[in-house]
Amino acid sequence: MIQPRHFRAAVALFLGLLVLTAPESAAEGARQGLAVCLQTVLPALFPFFVLCGWLTANLSARGFAAALGTAWLGGYAVCAQNLAALQKRQALTPRQAQLLLTAGCCSSPGFVIGCVGGQLLGSVRLGVFLYGLQLAANLLCAAAVALWLRPEKAPPRQVPPAMTPPRAGGGSFSAALDQAVNSCLAVCGCVLFFRIVYCTLAPLLPAGLRPFVSALLEISAGCTDFAARGGAAALYGCCLCLSVLGLSVFVQLHTFLGDDIRWDCFVLTRLLHAGIFLGTVRLLVPFLPGSAAVYSSLAPRVIPMNRLPPDTAVLIFLFFCAVLYKGREKLYNKRQKCLHRQAHFFVGRNLPK
Repeated sequence: MIQPRHFRAAVALFLGLLVLTAPESAAEGARQGLAVCLQTVLPALFPFFVLCGWLTANLSARGFAAALGTAWLGGYAVCAQNLAALQKRQALTPRQAQLLLTAGCCSSPGFVIGCVGGQLLGSVRLGVFLYGLQLAANLLCAAAVALWLRPEKAPPRQVPPAMTPPRAGGGSFSAALDQAVNSCLAVCGCVLFFRIVYCTLAPLLPAGLRPFVSALLEISAGCTDFAARGGAAALYGCCLCLSVLGLSVFVQLHTFLGDDIRWDCFVLTRLLHAGIFLGTVRLLVPFLPGSAAVYSSLAPRVIPMNRLPPDTAVLIFLFFCAVLYKGREKLYNKRQKCLHRQAHFFVGRNLPK
């Protein structure tokens, strides 16, 4: 029987050889991944990361509702960040954490309404419709999880104030900004890696299979590839991507949450979500005005030829300023520790024996 660590090593070796044998495709994937990070991920997520981190650091006892509301506004990455913050404070039971992840893990309204609806499917109204049905499917899946998981008898265990280690500026805006920079770097790293993997694998795949592999790896690329097909395939393919989420999203969630979540349960709820989402869209989309003629005239790969909007450019500039400041702070702390060790070493040598 193949052990999991051997399987992971074989996958890593295969991907490494694939990148080495197709450097041009890997470079194209890196270019596309960086474009997605600069034009979509950072403008959409960085403000929510900062504000939600600031909010969850000062949440009251009603942290579940506030975390769920901000997750619906910020998307799956904000949901994972909120859940990680509440778990660190031990403010949730394992059952409540599973319910929050099931009900709150979704794509942000900016992505569903603006990108999927407005750009790919050609209807902002349809994007609003899909976003609402996505949240409805989340709530139905959370209801199924609530019936499946047994409620805990003991209340959530709170950390006594005397045992909580003091942390300078734990609930301050600067701490939230520092956490948001780390979160954005993790998200962008996942997007960049899986976009490189897809671009190196795409030439080896049949044309009919590429959208499904793209959706399995990364949600935004999957929506783009399905939208390029036009017609009903564009609509239902995008819905499938919004439900499955893709390996990139799962890796991002695992980066924030680790093994404190039952991932087998979460995978089953996403499959249930796909069935509910696609079924409700199939039943209700004929009654939406202007939704019958859903098509896309976009090419399989969209290359924007205009410059970034001023507000997006300023936001990206501030993000990179925060990254440089954080890097400089880490280098300064390392240098101070090194000087401190050297001082102790010379003082110890000069002491009389």
